[in-house]
Amino acid sequence: MDKKIQIVSEAELKRNAVTHTFSSLNGYKEIISSELLESALIAMNLQLSISQQLIDLEKTLVQALGHDPLEEEASLGEAEEFKLDAVHIFSEQGALLIKLKKVYGTIHLIQAEYPQYNQVLREASQKITELKKQLIGETNEKTFNESV
Repeated sequence: MDKKIQIVSEAELKRNAVTHTFSSLNGYKEIISSELLESALIAMNLQLSISQQLIDLEKTLVQALGHDPLEEEASLGEAEEFKLDAVHIFSEQGALLIKLKKVYGTIHLIQAEYPQYNQVLREASQKITELKKQLIGETNEKTFNESV
């Protein structure tokens, strides 16, 4: 006590360790990870290459959000709107397109709260937009693969 060393029980130490790991960023990481993996599962029935791209994007985002960001500009900039028409929603790709829209929105929520991850999130947003365009036929796969 003279040295002001705090003595903590093992149970209290474990409880404190768990509470320190909770943050909105960790929550967002879990949400974006599960949404991307679910998207990959849906895409597997449509096109295996899209499924693999979604899995790769999930790994990249989770890893990037798990590390301290590099010093970079924190401006959000302009974002392309993710619009879906009824014809796309009710198509064979509809479920995947809706899931990608949810991922897109989650990315922008993270970007608004954690602008220090702007660069990696902007790239992820662009990849999601390109996947959407590929699915609805606004671009062909060759053009998409060249841009990635």
